[in-house]
Amino acid sequence: MRPHKEIKLETIAKELGISVVSVSNALRGKSGVSPERRKTIVECAERLGFDLSSYKKAEEKQEESRASAAGNQNMLIGAIISKRYISVGSSFYWEMYQKMAYAASLRNCFTTLEMVDDEGEIYVPMILSQKEVDGVIIIGPMKENFLKFTLDNASCPVILMDQQIAYGKYSSVLSGNYYGMYRSTRELVRAGHKNIAFVGDIEESRNTIDRYYGFKKCMRESGLKVRRDWIIPGRDRETGRPELKLPDEMPTAFACSSDFVAGILYTELQKRGLRVPEDISIAGYDDYLVGNPLSGHLTTYHVDMDAMARCAIKLVIRECDDSSAAGVIYEIDSDVVIRDSIKRPKE
Repeated sequence: MRPHKEIKLETIAKELGISVVSVSNALRGKSGVSPERRKTIVECAERLGFDLSSYKKAEEKQEESRASAAGNQNMLIGAIISKRYISVGSSFYWEMYQKMAYAASLRNCFTTLEMVDDEGEIYVPMILSQKEVDGVIIIGPMKENFLKFTLDNASCPVILMDQQIAYGKYSSVLSGNYYGMYRSTRELVRAGHKNIAFVGDIEESRNTIDRYYGFKKCMRESGLKVRRDWIIPGRDRETGRPELKLPDEMPTAFACSSDFVAGILYTELQKRGLRVPEDISIAGYDDYLVGNPLSGHLTTYHVDMDAMARCAIKLVIRECDDSSAAGVIYEIDSDVVIRDSIKRPKE
């Protein structure tokens, strides 16, 4: 293979017996080149060792431009959220909807919201049964039976935001569950903690399962043991209400699957007269905690809701234009926000 610097557009054009303009248009994703011809040109460029990185960026910009143009058609995008995420006092998904609505407005699209009760009778949400929306974004996890019935009765593109499913061809936009929790736990390990518990119901959602495995990866890589009795649910499994029972033998630190359960943990620790971080260290996930004294102090993995919202809107617009584009999973990575909830353990 020849070095990249020796390969020019003229070399590819000569190899294929076509014009330099055709090569340039194909690599930049511009119109006027058939899909078959574009594929041939790209394969030739790769075979010759041509550096395609700058052209791939140009093609991505073309895709953004096409999606933006599609968004200029005043599309109506529906959003569906389970009522239980609002009733427990957490407004994480309400804010996520606001981010989604703003991202839609930048594409000259309109949004409408329906909150559903996914814990009782199974029914088709109104915005789907009336068939007035161009596409739908389901925000947050839902009970599996309700979700499956909803998807089976949808006649428009549906994007899943902050949730995953194991069936069907539906696109999902997720935060960096696995590596996000890994990084959050790593801050506890770096501070010298060896006895670390995980807080989160791994039977609640696939997101929590992924976060648990991210926690487990960090523990195993650090040579630390994951104790079964230190995997603590953040809610009562019968009632579903937020509830947390501290173990009889306490760890020195807790890795929490969400800031919401970190807040519940903090309240329980206070009842025992334990201080954070002087006695116990805590790391969280999502960087969204309201109405708790731990807010503003918790070291946590930041969920980039703005980027997730932009991605979801881009996907629903694209799938309205091309249904074959469905079935992709996007993970939006971010960083850990370092605050003062972690301290070296006492000797």
